[in-house]
Amino acid sequence: MRSFHYSKKTMKKDHLLIFLMVASLVACAPLIKRPPKEIGEVSPEDLKKKLVTEYLQGGEKCEEMGDPVTALGHYKRALTVDPLNQEAIESRKRVEEELCRSAEEHYQAGTKFHKAGKYGRARHQFLIALRLWPDHAGAVKMLTTRKRIRIKSYVIHTVQPGENLSKVAKMYYGDPRKFPLIAKYNNITDANRVYGGQKIMVPEIKGMPFLARKEEIKKEKPEVVGVGLKEWGKHTLGEQEPAETPAVEEKKEEALDQVASYRDDGVELFSIKKYQEAIDAFNKVLNVYPQDSIALEYSYKAHLQHGMSLFGKEDYLAARHQFKACLRLKNDSKKCKFYLEKSENLYKEMHYIKGIRFFDKELLTEAIEEWKLVWIIDPNYKRVDYLITKAKTILKNIQELKKSQKE
Repeated sequence: MRSFHYSKKTMKKDHLLIFLMVASLVACAPLIKRPPKEIGEVSPEDLKKKLVTEYLQGGEKCEEMGDPVTALGHYKRALTVDPLNQEAIESRKRVEEELCRSAEEHYQAGTKFHKAGKYGRARHQFLIALRLWPDHAGAVKMLTTRKRIRIKSYVIHTVQPGENLSKVAKMYYGDPRKFPLIAKYNNITDANRVYGGQKIMVPEIKGMPFLARKEEIKKEKPEVVGVGLKEWGKHTLGEQEPAETPAVEEKKEEALDQVASYRDDGVELFSIKKYQEAIDAFNKVLNVYPQDSIALEYSYKAHLQHGMSLFGKEDYLAARHQFKACLRLKNDSKKCKFYLEKSENLYKEMHYIKGIRFFDKELLTEAIEEWKLVWIIDPNYKRVDYLITKAKTILKNIQELKKSQKE
């Protein structure tokens, strides 16, 4: 009889536990705002059409504003939703042809500037070509190719009135076409702009004839330098500038060469859509030269494109981080502000709904974790702070009941 009495007592406790759990859930249920039914009633086909329409309208607006690059992105996104949409196919083809044609024009202009020794203007044209058409092989090659040459020594030459770098190249190499070597070795962005009395260094290059007198040759320079198209500084060896020791000059040249290498790597990585790697490369440039215009512009674009990619994968928190970085570089970017807000809203709603679903399944710990993710971004979002507190209270009550039952 004692055994039967004990079982009956235990059953009463079980019934009490179940009653309290149900009562708590029923009391809390009206406080939870479930997603509107309208969301579930929208058919996939209607949603698909809506997205395609939005992307097409966005592309048309960008074209009207003179931004075909962004317009192309909209048309491509429309085709990811509906690959057979004829309007998107035609719009993409039209804009791609326009961008390709325009990129080629800038590339040809850059080639002419480069042949004329106007390296700064050449680089500007190549960068425009690459922005319009990231896969332009010629522009990528001109911006990233870096031929390494071995320097044996150098001489200091004083430019005479009426003299140019072609004449200097003929004087020391016997070939006026070698003037780019002298221009790039001296960081001269425009080989046509030298003046009488200017002091320049003419490098002796291994494997090439050098017609300087032996007593003029100096050997303090580094043995290897990079001779590739890059954004050379405006430094020239004018008479008014104080002379620096060879060690200091060597360090400056090494730093300039390294920074240019990181910048060129960043442009190349951006062109093949490796945005995070490109961001890392541009950060190395900006750590040395915070106002570097090319690194700033490309870094902004890389963050934006990386953010858009993450947004498309529904990784809204990571996308939010990229859009915030965009705004630090360009705080007036309307596109970044729009997608930053959209990323936050979608992230909050996604985890809010997950929390509700867990709660409905009586998985209180999981529900709390989902709502905490929302609370970190926005503590006031749909009273999520109250829901967390309520779920914790229910969980605590259940745990106490279980504990008392064991006792």
